[in-house]
Amino acid sequence: MNKKNIATKLLSIFFWISIPFAQIEFHVTWTPYVTYYLSMVDINTGESNMPIFMAELSREDANATQPVNVDIEFEIIIDSDALGVENETLVRVETTQPLQLTAPIHLTNMDLNLSTDMLFDTEGNQVELNLDITEQMDLTEAEQMMSLIVQTGQLPNGIYTFRVIATAENGQQIIREDILNISNPELLQLVSPGGILADTTINEVYTSYPVFQWESDPCNYIDPSTGESGCQYFIRVAEFRSDEHASVDQAIESVTRLPLDQSLGFQQVGFGMTTFQYPTDGGDLEPGKVYVWQIRKDIVTTVGTEELLSDIMAFKIKDFASTESDEVDMEDTSPIGIVLRSLMGDALADRIFGPGGQAEGMVPNGNITLNGENIDLSTVQSILSSGISTIDEDGNETFKQIEVISVEVSE
Repeated sequence: MNKKNIATKLLSIFFWISIPFAQIEFHVTWTPYVTYYLSMVDINTGESNMPIFMAELSREDANATQPVNVDIEFEIIIDSDALGVENETLVRVETTQPLQLTAPIHLTNMDLNLSTDMLFDTEGNQVELNLDITEQMDLTEAEQMMSLIVQTGQLPNGIYTFRVIATAENGQQIIREDILNISNPELLQLVSPGGILADTTINEVYTSYPVFQWESDPCNYIDPSTGESGCQYFIRVAEFRSDEHASVDQAIESVTRLPLDQSLGFQQVGFGMTTFQYPTDGGDLEPGKVYVWQIRKDIVTTVGTEELLSDIMAFKIKDFASTESDEVDMEDTSPIGIVLRSLMGDALADRIFGPGGQAEGMVPNGNITLNGENIDLSTVQSILSSGISTIDEDGNETFKQIEVISVEVSE
């Protein structure tokens, strides 16, 4: 055997030795939240009262007879431009002596604290656990962050990395991370229909099945059971009775039209929704009556689900049969006539179709087009209630109310 072949074999042996074979398996599942409270982890002890991750640690060879020594590390890293904090460790907890792994072990972040000194594997064996806080943020040096935490108790907006590492005795290392862009939701604002109670005469709705619209900041949340994204929204609609209710708050807490089941409190809308069509099985909202509505937003946090309530809006269903207004006697009360009048407004409709108007005595022929395409009456009613849908450059959908620019009449 020549020297060249000997060198090649030695090099091959060197590389074979330097690559660690798999000794362990480490499976981690992260628990989704929208808002994280600082109380989820005590940076002085590592103690946590809410699950951030759940993991199973096991030997790669389940039939092996010798235990495998494994070190565990859990770290939270924060990056927030607004706070002037760049990739700083909030807290790091790690073992000071390796775990002796024989049978699989189930562990969570709640196990990784200074008061826990023992775990049990799936066969009931005790596994000694020795931990220490090896790094933590000095909050006295982050006054802005500390101020926000004191005010809200929440981790401020920013990018957070939750990292858990398992390192076997042969150097095999398995890293699992969950990187979150935390933005604590605060905005929940009603858009239409309606306004304040005193303005219901100008906040009239021309359909018994209005489209409700609101604005809210997005939630970085995916429901683990359905896979749907965003926070979950709920709606409540009730009639305002002036002889019973002194305020919209009293009305919204009274018997509801939506949901019909009074035990529910709020009707489920869905995840990530900002519009909702009043359902046909909800019972007609009656002409001439005033209704109030409110939206609830459920936010999943590390201390449970929090409910964010919007303000309350009031609106009135227009009564075209009422004699209390100055409507003309020959007003067209057909569905298409009602839609046309709602588009134009009463004053302009009376001027054109009323006595002496250019279109006196005329009625709509029922043909409706939008951008040259035929559409049905229900589409127009939906547009009247919610407005015209537009998508901005970020992909967000907003609705713009219709404005009548001109009216053309043909015989």
